[in-house]
Amino acid sequence: MPAPSFNATSITQLIALRAEQQGDVPAVHTGAAEFGEKLMTLTFSDIARAVDRLAAHYAKLNIQPSVASGEVPPERIIGVLTSTAIDETLLEIALAKLGLTALLLSVNNSTAAVAHLCKTTKSTHLIYGSKFEQTAKDAQAQLQKEGIQLEIVAETRYPLWGPGGVRDAKIQPYPALLTPEQEARRTCVVLHSSGSTGFPKPVFISHYGLIANAAQSLPKTGFSALPLFHGFGHFSIFRCFYHGKTFTLMPPNLPLTSANICRIIKSSPTPPVQHFAVPYVLKLLAETDEGVEALAGFEAVSFAGAAVPDDLGDRLVKAGVNLISFYGTTETGALMTSRRADYVNDKAWNWLRAEGPIQDYLELISQGSDTYEVVVRDGWPAKIMSNREDGAYCTKDLVLQHPEHKTWFKYIGRLDDTLTQTLGEKTNPVPIELAIRGNSPLVAECIVFGDARPQTGALILPSEQGKDLAQDKKAYIDAIWPVIAEANANAPTHSRILPEMIDVLPYGTEIPVATKMSILRPACYKKFGDIINAIYERFEHGTGAPKQDISSKPEMEAFLTETILTALGEKATTGLNPTIDLFAYGVDSLQATRVRNVITKSLELGENVNLGQNIVYEHPSVSALADYLLSVKSGQDASNSPEVAHKTMLEMVDRYASQFVKDDAAASGPADAQVNGHAGEVIVLTGATGSLGAHILDQLVRQPNVSKVICLSRAKSHEDSLKRVQDSLSQRLRKLTPEAQAKIISFASDVNKPDLGLTPEQYDLLRLQSTAIIHNAWPVNFVLSINSFDEHIGGAVNLLNLTLKSPKKLKPAFYFSSSVGTRQGRPDPVVTEDFPDSPITAGGMGYGRSKWVVEKIMERASKETQARVGVLRIGQLAGDTENGVWNETEAWPLMFRAANTTGTLPFLEEKPSWLPVDQAGQTIAEIVLNNSQILSPSSGNVYHVLNAHLASWSDILEGLKKGGLNFKAVDRTEWLENLAKSDSDVTSNPTYKLLNFYQNRIGNKTERPHMEFEVKQVEASSPTMKQNVKAVDPDIVALWVKHWKASGFLQ
Repeated sequence: MPAPSFNATSITQLIALRAEQQGDVPAVHTGAAEFGEKLMTLTFSDIARAVDRLAAHYAKLNIQPSVASGEVPPERIIGVLTSTAIDETLLEIALAKLGLTALLLSVNNSTAAVAHLCKTTKSTHLIYGSKFEQTAKDAQAQLQKEGIQLEIVAETRYPLWGPGGVRDAKIQPYPALLTPEQEARRTCVVLHSSGSTGFPKPVFISHYGLIANAAQSLPKTGFSALPLFHGFGHFSIFRCFYHGKTFTLMPPNLPLTSANICRIIKSSPTPPVQHFAVPYVLKLLAETDEGVEALAGFEAVSFAGAAVPDDLGDRLVKAGVNLISFYGTTETGALMTSRRADYVNDKAWNWLRAEGPIQDYLELISQGSDTYEVVVRDGWPAKIMSNREDGAYCTKDLVLQHPEHKTWFKYIGRLDDTLTQTLGEKTNPVPIELAIRGNSPLVAECIVFGDARPQTGALILPSEQGKDLAQDKKAYIDAIWPVIAEANANAPTHSRILPEMIDVLPYGTEIPVATKMSILRPACYKKFGDIINAIYERFEHGTGAPKQDISSKPEMEAFLTETILTALGEKATTGLNPTIDLFAYGVDSLQATRVRNVITKSLELGENVNLGQNIVYEHPSVSALADYLLSVKSGQDASNSPEVAHKTMLEMVDRYASQFVKDDAAASGPADAQVNGHAGEVIVLTGATGSLGAHILDQLVRQPNVSKVICLSRAKSHEDSLKRVQDSLSQRLRKLTPEAQAKIISFASDVNKPDLGLTPEQYDLLRLQSTAIIHNAWPVNFVLSINSFDEHIGGAVNLLNLTLKSPKKLKPAFYFSSSVGTRQGRPDPVVTEDFPDSPITAGGMGYGRSKWVVEKIMERASKETQARVGVLRIGQLAGDTENGVWNETEAWPLMFRAANTTGTLPFLEEKPSWLPVDQAGQTIAEIVLNNSQILSPSSGNVYHVLNAHLASWSDILEGLKKGGLNFKAVDRTEWLENLAKSDSDVTSNPTYKLLNFYQNRIGNKTERPHMEFEVKQVEASSPTMKQNVKAVDPDIVALWVKHWKASGFLQ
């Protein structure tokens, strides 16, 4: 694709052209603009003269590198820390004329951040404004301690108007040191990120990159109140310069109020046609009628830097504002906008359009649920940075795809904004903050927290309008509760904010924010850490009020029923009886936590009683929970003993075995072996949206003897189900031929319903055509008790019964993805490939116990019915052997990531039996296809899908180093100490959130007894398992590292 041509290839050339061709045209309106005074004007000739004067001045200060005459000097970066005004842009252009590069530093940076940026960019000098002399000196001193020399230079600002101004002073033209061709690919300016996840990161922008970005804009006059060191603000002025249009800049000394902004817009000698803004400015203007009227007067109001709440944007659009969302990054330039051809009829202001040239350069990496990370491929003209081996730039920005228009996307936040709660659930705080902040004039700022905590909470900063009401916190929270309730209604249940989890900050509290006015999340969590900790302490332990003393079961059940219904709120329905499963009734993780905390605060249970976090999970009915609490109160807590759980497991087996479909109940249909109407196998598969499921599907559809694979998944529609399956394959980099892709059918389904949530026609399609069913979907939750898996066990039986309803003489085979956890509760030296004999083998977690129950149900089915069953007992899976894709949220990958934060990894006595996930998928496909016709009733088989070849930990470490990961191998104790001392901000150091897990997993030097799992049956059915599966070696580990580095997970 040929590179586009532009009017200029450097900013030096651009300003020279404008001065030559449009010298008398106003370039900028700005100035002091005190009340009663007019804005001042600089023409393009004035701009050029002001730049020449500054270039001549700084040339005398010897800040340029010394080179022989005629030689092109090396690049040199000069830091600039000064009050934002047009003078900052003039200095940037002057430095460029000298062959230098300006590093524009945000005035919000700390001294440490200024020093860090100067160090990482190798700046030789720092030009500082009068207000920042001390910061400059402190940064210089800090770097001097590290042996780095940084010269500091006081900024010189010449008058721009009046006596000594550009039209009054004698200014000689100053020649550019470099030609436009020499400048084009050199760094023109260095901007930087906001530092939302640590120190700000520099972004190097070439002359050509800046011009390419500026060219992507409307050729209209513009207005902005943004600082010129901010990415959008910086590009905005050059967009107007590029097109030769006037730019009105908010005078920097005026407070940023709606009234001041409106006055500047009205008083501009050249009326601005487009407005460049950030959401903060839009919210300011939207709070007054005058502000909304001013916005409606523009042909286009473009915003960038963060998302605008839907309600606020809708309100502005309804008032006649032509609102345009700009999406891009400093590193890539503008990528997508919501610019429309018809603003009257097309009101979709918040949907970005990936249309035009960007379509060839945009890559979208699925994050599930129609959400994608934006990646910009190499070759995009405005892209000036890469962070992936193929030259692409991964933005870490998340967008939501429109359900109907597949090239429309809505910006929803960043990957590193995500809060991971203690149960593994994830919360994106940005939409919640936007909804609360954007929809109440009483709120100036909202900060949602909850990372590595059981539930979320919020800190609210009152606005000027809300400051008086906020004197009474309860009255203030009551007043803003409607917008919080609305935010909750649109959030996942685990993300919802309870009234008890809110605190109000004093009016005027300084919030750490970026230049685009978005909050700096880690800095906020650190600054308000004590307040956040106090909220959790209050929530979990109460305030010391008198407690109720309840001793009878009816009273306890009544108390619990009221507590649960209160926690459910509007979700509460009729039919809550003492024995119903609470999670089936509608209780979620957040409400379970709330119930537990009410119990802790309200009930007298005796001295030194500390209820576990998961009591509602472990006793998931009113009756069971009442029994447990009464036994605790009496000092006889035996309700959660293994014996009780084992009894429950056996009762479940009996109950579900009684629900097997009897032979005479099988639905009618032809009994011919070819009833499916196809020569090939028809496989029903659940769990294809997960990693293992995707690889099973990938392997099945590649086989010539498979005619179709019918995937069942929870989804809004069949179309959504298919898309989720396709996204899952794409995430694992699985590429199918059109022929293989055509074999995939996907239904939105709920297997926990007897009819699988399908229509009778769809159910019959499965009943009549399927030759095998692979049930590979199961909730991965390690805190639920066995009781809360009840409906999922029922789902497995529903699928098993589907095979029994087949009219074929040889019933479709039923395979279940179980876990080695069903056999790790008892340390048998050798685990055979057969059904378990006792509940004790399943260990103590509800997850393993639930799969044990399904295994026993399958054993009963093989003996009592015509069912043909196979248990796939799966071990630890790892990244695949082709692309090295391994889920980055798992414990082992996160351990390896600690090499980037601690510089160390532990040396363990582990002998990993990790099985690459693609080999697991291939093994399962072979088991199913090779045994489809020979698996007989009454001989249910168990297959150990695991790696029997143990690796050495030294090979793992060698492979990590071979892949380019730098670290020192240390004793496990030292590594745990290093991790404990590392950055506790889990957004930038996600390994830290698993500190307790690692301390329990590897901190105990007592080695767990080795258990050998037999693989005779699996090797007899799978050539892959017998011939290809080997111990994990350094080469495959290096492949994982390669993928993680390409994705940005590792550095």
